[in-house]
Amino acid sequence: MSEQQEAVHGAVELRYAPELRDYTTALRARSRVSVGSRRQRILVVAATGCLVVATLLSLARGTDVPVGLPVALLLCGSVLFLTPWLVARQLFRFVRRQGEFRVRVDESGVGVDTDSTSTVVRWQAQPRYVETADLFVLFSDDKNATALTVIAKRGVRDGSDVDRLREIFDRHLTKV
Repeated sequence: MSEQQEAVHGAVELRYAPELRDYTTALRARSRVSVGSRRQRILVVAATGCLVVATLLSLARGTDVPVGLPVALLLCGSVLFLTPWLVARQLFRFVRRQGEFRVRVDESGVGVDTDSTSTVVRWQAQPRYVETADLFVLFSDDKNATALTVIAKRGVRDGSDVDRLREIFDRHLTKV
C-alpha cells in the first residue's frame, strides 16, 4: 500500500473527555432521524398551536383567559425545547463516570475504550451518521435510531483527521 493510501485508509484515533453539550447535540440530531421523536415534536407543536388559538380566541372575545391556558402553553413550549437537554443530562451522568474516551475509527468500525468499558461497533450495527459542527453521531438503522455512538471532533490529534474521519464514514455509512 502506498504512503498516500495508508494515510487515507489508516485508522484515526481520538482522545477526549465527554461533555454534556456533546450529548445534547447528539440527541437533537437523533430527534431529526427518529420517527418517534418527530411524532412527539409534531404533537407538542400541535398542542402548543391549539393553546395559542384558544388564548387568542379568549382575548378576542374580551373574556378572561383561563389561567390554565398560558400555563399549559408555557409547559408545552418548555417540553419542546428542554427534552433533549434533560435526557442528555441523565445520559451524561452515566457517561461522565466512564472517564476519558479513546476512540479508534478504521475500516472495520469504531472502537471505543474508556476507563471501565471497551466496545467495538461494526459498520452494520450503526449504518447511518450525522455530522454536526463538533461531532459525528452514528445511528442504528431502526426507525427510532435506538443505538447511537457519539464521536467528538475535538479529540483528533490533527485537523486533517476530521477529513479522514468523514472519508471513512462516507465509505461505510449513509449520511442523513
